[in-house]
Amino acid sequence: MTVIDVSAEDVVVEMLQRTGSCSLDDLVIQLPNLSWSEIFGAIDRMSRDGRLLLRRLPRATYHITLSCNMRHSAHHPAKGP
Repeated sequence: MTVIDVSAEDVVVEMLQRTGSCSLDDLVIQLPNLSWSEIFGAIDRMSRDGRLLLRRLPRATYHITLSCNMRHSAHHPAKGP
């Protein structure tokens, strides 16, 4: 995985933590510094490992939501040593 990929995942998670669930189109509009393929790649990886929930909507778009574990970790960050 490249640094750009990890960064795209972090940016997508941060946006979803701020805005809640949204469509793929909304993410692309809200994240102009990332390309469509970077956003889609990050969403694809995170939906496969359970960090995001992806649901297909009418008109060939997708609704993206953080998984319960990701929403919980956003409100209760792990404490350092």
